[in-house]
Amino acid sequence: MQPLINELLSQGYSVQLKHVPTETSWENTTEHGYVTFFSADGEKKLAHRDGFQHNRKLRKGGSWDAAAVTEFIAEATKALAPSA
Repeated sequence: MQPLINELLSQGYSVQLKHVPTETSWENTTEHGYVTFFSADGEKKLAHRDGFQHNRKLRKGGSWDAAAVTEFIAEATKALAPSA
């Protein structure tokens, strides 16, 4: 998660992590390690990635993949933009 957090902070966003205590199986690459971005008020879901923190995905589409981090943040940023 640290690369994702670092990039968000460098772009001026505040970060609050929320632990979801639901236990999942190591085999579950969807719910195990998912990440969701919400608006500051928690009302709007901005972006979501299944298994983003899962060890199997860390360097291929996960939190240690710089391109995946950039894409994830871009999706959330676009969702924050005012509607035209």
